[in-house]
Amino acid sequence: MQRIVLYDEFSRDLGPNVASRIGAEAREITRKVFPDGEQYIRVEANVKGSDVLYVTRLYPNQDQGLIRVMLLLDAVKGLGAARVGLFIPYMPYARQDRRFLEGEPISINVILNVLKGLGVDYLYVVDIHKPQSLEGYPGFINLKPFKLYAEGLGGLSKPVVISPDLGSLWRAEELAKALGVEYDYLEKHRDRYSGEVSFTLRNLNVKGKDVVIIDDIISTGGTIIGAAGMLRSMGATSINVIATHCIMIGDAEAKLTKAVDKIHCSNSILGKYSQFDVSQLITSNG
Repeated sequence: MQRIVLYDEFSRDLGPNVASRIGAEAREITRKVFPDGEQYIRVEANVKGSDVLYVTRLYPNQDQGLIRVMLLLDAVKGLGAARVGLFIPYMPYARQDRRFLEGEPISINVILNVLKGLGVDYLYVVDIHKPQSLEGYPGFINLKPFKLYAEGLGGLSKPVVISPDLGSLWRAEELAKALGVEYDYLEKHRDRYSGEVSFTLRNLNVKGKDVVIIDDIISTGGTIIGAAGMLRSMGATSINVIATHCIMIGDAEAKLTKAVDKIHCSNSILGKYSQFDVSQLITSNG
């Protein structure tokens, strides 16, 4: 079956790379926005009977991006594509993965159900907030970037990997195994009276070590900044931060660069720290 990779102006760096890796033809779609804000999509490639993979980024302007995906899916289905897949490196709404308060939606389930209902046969995301979100959706795959990160972390003489919380401990474990080093996580404590936040390292001694803090997302950077301060006070030689999705809201970058020695991100969201190319996670048999 012929494979075709479709991409747009938001993924011109990713689409052709993915196509090259899987031996597919790469074609850019046509997109424009009407004066009232509605989008127009057209696929000019002949996709009849083909396996079509649409590569795109949905951040920023996530809601507009999701509508773009929905329109694209209808277009390729209408053209007779045999299979349709998506490569969305950063999946929006993934952090709302349960009902934290009564009356809330489980937002990631809503998005995944819509995509499945529109005929998506397979979906690739990168380092989704909770991989368990994809359980129950056959063909929806979370790509792990940790070996890629390990290959790019040269020059650290005594590295240890630290998760900023229990939720990302599995990420620390994956990266630490790829590097062949130890790992640990921080426990966050908030004083109920003052609101002051403090951190406790569970087991490791980081004195004289090159600490690598890993998380899936940098948003405001508050948790990582607090963790970095505590780790420096414990004698860490250097602080490197790896985050797959660097959103960097507001003055997060300015604050982070004062708190840590180096920031490493993937290009799931394009920015000045986009060191790791997520298109390398797509394989020809994927």
